[in-house]
Amino acid sequence: MTHKRTISVLLAIFFIKSFAILFGMSIPLHMVMGSVAGILSVAHICVNRQWIASIRKAWKEGKLTQKTKWQYRVDLVLVLSWSICIFSGILIGFSSIIYTLAERKDLFFFFVIHLFSAMLCLVLVLIHIIQHLNQIKAYFKKKQQTYDC
Repeated sequence: MTHKRTISVLLAIFFIKSFAILFGMSIPLHMVMGSVAGILSVAHICVNRQWIASIRKAWKEGKLTQKTKWQYRVDLVLVLSWSICIFSGILIGFSSIIYTLAERKDLFFFFVIHLFSAMLCLVLVLIHIIQHLNQIKAYFKKKQQTYDC
């Protein structure tokens, strides 16, 4: 269970740090932060694969609450928007690929897609955290009780 929390905390740190480009972070550092966040995202999904499998099974059987369906939908849109953000970032970062695929040197379209998907990810991550707020509170309450003894 500890590795899940460690991955989640590291993911949050690198995700937030990748937004520092808006405050003057260098592009190469932004690319590193985003890449690490992308790798940690995959790890986050992998360590939660049991939950994902149980949700899919319960959905087919019609046993999901509306709250859980909402959480799952948010997670799916988050994965999609994060994938778009990463892919557009790769295309921007390696502009020679764009020249070959799109036969154009104007990266503005990819910047807009990258920025829009990043902002959508930020909103969805906040929603995701709010959805898990009770679990987060319980974890910190348990930690505080351990230190109080």
